[in-house]
Amino acid sequence: MTQASGHRLMALVGAAVLHACSVAPLPALDAEVPPDWAGRPVGDWPAQDWWNGFASDELSDLMTQVQARNPGLKNGERALRQAQLVLIDAGFDLYPTPIADFATSTTYSGSKPPNGNFSDSRSESASLSVGIGYADILTKPYRFESAEATFDSAVAQLASTRLNLLGTTASTYFSILFTRDQIEAAKRNLDNAETIGRITQARVDAGVLTPLDALQQQIQVQRQRNALAQLRQQEYSARAALAVLLAEPVRNLDVRTTTLAELATPKVGPGLPSELLVRRPDIVQAELNLRRARANVGIARNALLPSISLTAAANTVSTSLRELASNRSLFVSLSPSLAQSVFDFGRRGRARESARLAMESALASYRETVIRAFNDIDVALGNIELLESLDAILLEELSRAEESLRIAEVRYREGVIDYQRVLSAQEFLYSARNSVLSNKRAYLNAVVAIYQALGGGWRRDRQERG
Repeated sequence: MTQASGHRLMALVGAAVLHACSVAPLPALDAEVPPDWAGRPVGDWPAQDWWNGFASDELSDLMTQVQARNPGLKNGERALRQAQLVLIDAGFDLYPTPIADFATSTTYSGSKPPNGNFSDSRSESASLSVGIGYADILTKPYRFESAEATFDSAVAQLASTRLNLLGTTASTYFSILFTRDQIEAAKRNLDNAETIGRITQARVDAGVLTPLDALQQQIQVQRQRNALAQLRQQEYSARAALAVLLAEPVRNLDVRTTTLAELATPKVGPGLPSELLVRRPDIVQAELNLRRARANVGIARNALLPSISLTAAANTVSTSLRELASNRSLFVSLSPSLAQSVFDFGRRGRARESARLAMESALASYRETVIRAFNDIDVALGNIELLESLDAILLEELSRAEESLRIAEVRYREGVIDYQRVLSAQEFLYSARNSVLSNKRAYLNAVVAIYQALGGGWRRDRQERG
């Protein structure tokens, strides 16, 4: 190869590398942002430790433990480390590969003719070769971009796993407390049923009522006992679910808090929904999938171009290891190469088209994820608004139900109303109590949902590569 042709080849390599390193911007998604979100104020809400808003030391301790001990989260951390190792290899692969070969040998030979003396000889040789190799130059930047997107996607996946795990932990904790509240309500319901049962039995004994009325109330008492037993088993099952998240036997798990009333109810703060692009791990992951697909298109496109490689080496050879360093014989070689596959029955063209279709699918998934994220926000905010308005109504309804049963018991004892009116008042009170408890738990879960919809305080610009 002449010097001029070598220069032209190096210029071609440089231009190709610069072209391969260029990254086209991702498509704008302004059309997917709801218009009424555009004027929202910027905020840094929720915080990464959003669970502290419930003012529960026990919940905060559980969140710390589950992040340290959950097996699924540990698997995600290992997957992230694997992706990091691949990225490190891809980063080194961007640069020429150093080549160093050293060899030394000693040869000994001896012979003795039939009528002669024994003679021997010994020879030494040593060689040293150093150089660099730079193969498949055009494709390396795209492979690095793909590895980089894969690692960043693993970061986002780990954040998404952690966010879902923390949300599940909070919801399971709320379920335990909710069931304990239901148990206390069931105990009160049982007390009420037994009180009315004693009144009913007294009136049956007095001949005012028939034994059928007493039997109906006994059935009601037994129903409340059965409900209480079922709730206790549900509470145990909920604790078992929480123990699985903490990777420990349920018998070792002790939840000290006894009621949802001990938890604060956080208020929803402001935030800029367009920041979902950096706050939600699933959106970041969808964007990175798109970047990886775009890099694959570049790899498939470069497969249609000649493969450019460059090898440079310098070597020296000596008949003695001691003389290797002082040997003045030095051989230098420079070997640029350009290879092109001619016939492959259209395989590379089909691979490029397949990569392009995969990129279009990744773009569609990206848009879908963004739209779903904004919809999640809308639904979560609507749920919180509805549950807040229902809370006052349900509390007022519970107060009326308690007063209604009190009046019904008094009038029933006095013989003014029949047993069916008392039975109806009981059922209304039981339903009202459960409604208040269910609404409280639903509100707490809705707050967790809005935290998750906003990414739980995670931000892409805070991720670390280690």
